[in-house]
Amino acid sequence: MLKRKLLTLSVIMAALLLISCGKSDGDNNGNGDTEAKLVGPLSEIMDSVYENADLPQDFRDSMADFDSGEIPEDSAEYLIGTADVEYTEGYYSMPMLNVVPYQCILLRLPEGADIEAAKQTISDHADPRKWICVEAESVIVENVGDVVLFVMGDSPTTNAMRTAFLELGE
Repeated sequence: MLKRKLLTLSVIMAALLLISCGKSDGDNNGNGDTEAKLVGPLSEIMDSVYENADLPQDFRDSMADFDSGEIPEDSAEYLIGTADVEYTEGYYSMPMLNVVPYQCILLRLPEGADIEAAKQTISDHADPRKWICVEAESVIVENVGDVVLFVMGDSPTTNAMRTAFLELGE
């Protein structure tokens, strides 16, 4: 009787071990995470990303001069780079003066949207030289669930923003 219980317990433990080994912690290798879901207004998600990003103090100090808000319909193509991405909610954050080549955009895509296609469209139309006198060195487009992050700027800043954003989906 004891052997049977130990054998049953061993089989259950082995099954649990196999199930947990096959489980993924999310795909943060540039393909985003389509399983997780970010809830709440994009303004709050943006605040969380900035709060958790490993940004230098001089960047944080310059954020006092940033403009942010819902993406106005007449500015969407300029901010996103294209009018070919359908979204239900959009939020931007960027310096008011364009001497710093930086912008951060969050888009919530409609239910059933092809997220990978939307990300590719954004990447294809991103213009890191849109500020004329300055150029962003890095363009990142990621997603967690139906929320897409589109950030352009210097590499340390964009990478910090990517990391903080993807960690929200964990």
